[in-house]
Amino acid sequence: MTDNNIFAGIDIGGTNIKFGLFDKSGKIIHRGQKPTLAEKGPQPLMHLITNIGESLMLIAAEEELNIKHLGVGSPGAVDHNTGKVIGPCPNINGWTGMEIGNILRQRLNIPVYVDNEVNGMALGEYYYGAARGAKSVLCVTIGTGIGGAIIIDGKVLQGDTSSAGELGHMSIKYDGPKCACGNKGCLEMYCSSKFMIRRIKELLNNNMTSIFKELLDNNPDNLTIKKLFSAAEKNDEIALQVIEEAAGFLGLGLAGVINIINPQIVVLGGGITDGGAGFVEIVEKTIKELSFSSAVQKIKVVKAALGNDAGFIGAGLLGERN
Repeated sequence: MTDNNIFAGIDIGGTNIKFGLFDKSGKIIHRGQKPTLAEKGPQPLMHLITNIGESLMLIAAEEELNIKHLGVGSPGAVDHNTGKVIGPCPNINGWTGMEIGNILRQRLNIPVYVDNEVNGMALGEYYYGAARGAKSVLCVTIGTGIGGAIIIDGKVLQGDTSSAGELGHMSIKYDGPKCACGNKGCLEMYCSSKFMIRRIKELLNNNMTSIFKELLDNNPDNLTIKKLFSAAEKNDEIALQVIEEAAGFLGLGLAGVINIINPQIVVLGGGITDGGAGFVEIVEKTIKELSFSSAVQKIKVVKAALGNDAGFIGAGLLGERN
């Protein structure tokens, strides 16, 4: 790889698209973020992603740098050989069937690699972040939805039909609330940002605390995840209760996965983990309480080291594993 060769990555989230350029050492040359605007439909979203890819190529050209390949991390199960979304994608209606790889290859005329966005995040953490040097890794993202990826002996576990790692849609309560995927009691229904906001609103309808009155201007509709964690920082009991509930449910779900794959390290990423309030610590405590003792003797539960950059860095590395 010559000195002017760089990587480009795009990370499609349920709320935001993160993208950037970086070199072989992991040094970021450019980063950006745009709202996903999934409610506008799949075609406008694909158009936006294409425009982002073109803008990254332009930025690279202006700096006399050469993009080795473009990687894209997408929600849902993705056929990593073709770059087509083949599985359900509850947080982006109509996204299933989108030919991301073919569309971008034709438009940009560069090699393009596509996979599930959490598989990308896992690669980023494995190469440059919290999982560097680990042989077995369980990566989990907690945001609009819950995503998962598994690395065994340096390779992302794809599964027979590219659907491995869909942790958010394993049911932890057979008669629980119906998920957008059609199943009931999915893990995502108990610990995603959507759950946390819905749960807080339920509790505030009966008891608007003084801290939330101030943060929300006495209007629950002003609630955001950032304001929820701001309330927790001020020791609001309802905020702390909801965070503890969500972290506990996540630990419950992950304990079963850990019993199966016995990973060396669990990496937690996504906006929720950046909120603090003991979220990561509660997840770790619950995992260690509910997993087989032999499976957690040496396990580490850590925050993603690359933060919001992990997704696009990992996406940019997708071509390196092929």
